[in-house]
Amino acid sequence: MILAVDLGKTCCRAAARGRRAEGAGAPGLAAPGGVRAAEAAILAVAGKVAGDFGPFDEAIVGAAGALAAPDAARALGTALLASLRVGRIAVTSDAVIAHAGALDGEPGVVLVAGTGVVALAIDADGALRTADGWGPWLGDEGGGAWIGAAGLRAALRAHDGRGPSTTLLDAARARFGTPETWPARLTDAAALARFAPDVLAADGDAAALAIVSAAAEALAATARAAGPGPVAMVGGLAAVPALRKQLDLIPAAGDALDGALRLGTIHEPHLIRVHATPNVLAAQGLDALATEQARPGLDDLDARPIAEVVAVLVAAEGEAHGAVAAAVPQIASAAEGIAARLERGGRLVYAGAGTPGRLGVLDAAECGPTFGTDRVRGVIAGGAAALTEAIEGAEDAFEPADLTDLTGADALVGITASGRTPYVLGALEHARGVGALTVAIVNNTGGEVPADLVIELPTGPEVLAGSTRLTAGTAQKVVLNALSTSVMIALGKAYGPWMVDLRATNAKVRRRAVRIVRDAAGVDEATATAALDAAGGHAKTAIVALVTGVDATEAATRLDRARGRAREAMAGS
Repeated sequence: MILAVDLGKTCCRAAARGRRAEGAGAPGLAAPGGVRAAEAAILAVAGKVAGDFGPFDEAIVGAAGALAAPDAARALGTALLASLRVGRIAVTSDAVIAHAGALDGEPGVVLVAGTGVVALAIDADGALRTADGWGPWLGDEGGGAWIGAAGLRAALRAHDGRGPSTTLLDAARARFGTPETWPARLTDAAALARFAPDVLAADGDAAALAIVSAAAEALAATARAAGPGPVAMVGGLAAVPALRKQLDLIPAAGDALDGALRLGTIHEPHLIRVHATPNVLAAQGLDALATEQARPGLDDLDARPIAEVVAVLVAAEGEAHGAVAAAVPQIASAAEGIAARLERGGRLVYAGAGTPGRLGVLDAAECGPTFGTDRVRGVIAGGAAALTEAIEGAEDAFEPADLTDLTGADALVGITASGRTPYVLGALEHARGVGALTVAIVNNTGGEVPADLVIELPTGPEVLAGSTRLTAGTAQKVVLNALSTSVMIALGKAYGPWMVDLRATNAKVRRRAVRIVRDAAGVDEATATAALDAAGGHAKTAIVALVTGVDATEAATRLDRARGRAREAMAGS
C-alpha cells in the first residue's frame, strides 16, 4: 500500500487506498527544525488514513522546501523509514507532485498558488526550472501570504492616516484585533495568509482591487518566467477568477496527491529515494526505534566549541513543540476523559520509569499546592529511591503493589519514550484490567501500546543518541503540563487566569494569594487581605464573597452547590 503525502506550509494532506485526510502543515524543510516538524505533521495525517489497512509499503512525500534543501529532504526520508515502518520512501518538492498531478505526468508548467507561489516547468528531458518560490519575505508574489500582507499594510496606512481609507481596516480588526497587536502575532506566512480571503472578498474597495490586480500580474509573470508549454494552476488560490485573468490555462488533471502516484521518468531526477536495509527491515526491537538513532550531521559533536553544542541542544529542545502541537487533538481527548473521571471522584495517576517516571511524579507533586488537590499521584519504577538514582532493572517488570489501590474510577497515564517499557506496559495492562481509563504518552509511532488513548510525540533522534531525557523528555513534560492544568481548569480550580485553589504554604504563596484575590475581585489590597483572612486563606472563597457581596460562609456554601466552580457560584447569586 502506498501513502501519498502533500506537505505545505499551511496544510498537510495524505491519501491511501482512496481515503484522504488533512492536518496542520510545517514551516518548510529548510526552516530551523523543519525536518522534525515535517515528520510530526506527516505522522499525524498518516494515522488518519491508515485505518485497518495495516502498515504502508511505500511513502511518496512532496514537501515544501525539498528542492532547496536536499540534505533535509534525505533526512526526512530516513526519519520516516523508521517512524512509518516502510521499506521505501521518495521525497520531493510539493511543487513536483503538484506538477505531476496537474499535467498528468506530462511536460509543461504548473503554477502553484497557495500560501506561497512557485511556478515549476519540467520539459520532456526532465530539465527543471522554477520561478519565484523564494518565501514570504523575499518572494511568493501574488500568493496568499503576499496578498494578506499587502492588505494589512493598506489597513495600517489607513489606520495611521498615511493612506486612503479602506474597508480592509475593519476587516483586519475583526479578524486579528487591534492593530497594535499585529506585529507580535503575524510573524509567519500562514498567519499573513489568513487575511487573503478578506482582501479577495472586498469587492468595490479600491485598495483591495489594486492588491488583487497586482497579484494577478505577479502570478502571470511568474508563470511566463518558468518557461513555455501548457500551464496549469493549482493550489488554494487556483479557483479565484480574479487571479486567473492574465493566465492562459489548461484545466488541471488532478491535485498533488494524485500527482504522487503519477510521477514519471521526467520527475525521477528530482526525487530523493531512501530504502530500508535488510537489517532495518528485520529489526523489531529497541534498535529500530527513531529515538535510538543518531541525528544526522553530528559526527563531530564532541569536537565542537561548547557554545555551539549549547546552541544545538537548545535548537533541538525547541523542536519538541512541533511534535506536541501536532498531538493537540489527542491531548485534548485525553484531558476530557481524565476530567470526566475526576469529576466523578476518581484520580489521575502517572506511571513511568526513569525520566518519564520522574516527570510524572514531579507533575503530580506540583498539583497539590497549585490546585489544592490530593487526587493526582505519580508512581515510578523502583519506588521513591528511583527519583534520585538509577535503580538497576526496575523498568524491566511491573510491580502490581505500586497500583494496588487503583480502581475503575481512576485514569492512568503511562509515559514511555520507546513505547515498550515493560514497567509502563504492565501498569497500563493492570489499569485496563480494573476498568480505569488508560492513556499512553510515547515518542515513537506505530507501536502496540495497551491504552484507550495514545498520544504520539515523534521527536526523533536525540542530539545524544538514545538520551531521551532531552527532546523526548521535554515533549513529555509539556504534555503533562497541558493535561493536568487543563483538567484542573475544567474542574473549577481556576477563575480566569488565576489559580484560585492554591495552598498558601509559605510567605511567597500567601502574597500570591492576596494578589490573586485583589486582581480577580477588582478590589484594593486591604480589602483583599481582609477577605482572604475571613475565608481562612482560601482565595476562591474570598473572591466569590467579594464579587457577590456575601460573607465567607455563604460564599463557601455557594461554591459547594456549584461543585467548586467560582463562575457558577457567582452566577447563582
